[in-house]
Amino acid sequence: MIAACDLNLIYKNLLPRGTVPQEKIKKLNEAEIYASSFTVSIALNCPTEQLGLGEEMIHLFKEDVARELQNSGDPEKSALTILTPSITDKSLAPDGCGTLVIFMPAYMHQHNNWQTGSDLERSSDYIDLKKQVAEKLIKRVEQAIAPGLSNHIVFYDAATPITHWRYTGNQFGTMMGTKPGRKNMQTKVAGYVTPVKNLFIGGHWAELGGGVPIASKAGMNAALLVLKQHHKKAFDELVDYFEDKKTALEINQQNIFKPYSNDWKRRKTAAEKYFQKT
Repeated sequence: MIAACDLNLIYKNLLPRGTVPQEKIKKLNEAEIYASSFTVSIALNCPTEQLGLGEEMIHLFKEDVARELQNSGDPEKSALTILTPSITDKSLAPDGCGTLVIFMPAYMHQHNNWQTGSDLERSSDYIDLKKQVAEKLIKRVEQAIAPGLSNHIVFYDAATPITHWRYTGNQFGTMMGTKPGRKNMQTKVAGYVTPVKNLFIGGHWAELGGGVPIASKAGMNAALLVLKQHHKKAFDELVDYFEDKKTALEINQQNIFKPYSNDWKRRKTAAEKYFQKT
């Protein structure tokens, strides 16, 4: 079994108590992890390019703000990351429209757990706070790089660290798990092998660093560990492929793996389905 979910959740909630040594859990709880995010996803009534934006990722920060405040989660001071998904994938928005996403580092403990209190119960206070922060971020982006942005917003949806925690189960809503660094390396909080036989860790908790490349690498390595135990020939062939010693064609000629029919078809996006109905 390969687990690609929150490591703390696996050790404390999904395994019988005592399966994982308390010292190992303690090190994980004290590990340095990445921030969560306050994310604003925006639907526009115009192509995103009309606002002067391109397909590049934009980092927006204030030069007069101390570096430690750039990741503080303060909507007036934190650095922002801006993406334009519909420019690189036109199927994400109908013709003549676009999308824009704003990310800000944020933390679950802020604003009294984002006005959810100790029980993390969402209320009107939570909704009001989300709106206040989202509109501050939109205003910053509008003033700095996208004049007239607010006039083109059809709607937006905001996600807090509470949202990311609810949907992923990641500790404190972290976006990318454990950080690379001396402390985490010394305590060995990341790894593929667990105290449970045949239970491996995949996803970004298996490696320090997080992100899509790390999660992809972790998935590959976890699969190789399983094959090494249960299908050594397949393991050897894949290792040769990943080390560029054999091509995919050469491996497929070994008749070790089931042939792929190449019949995958992309599903329609929500925008495509909606406008197909109308």
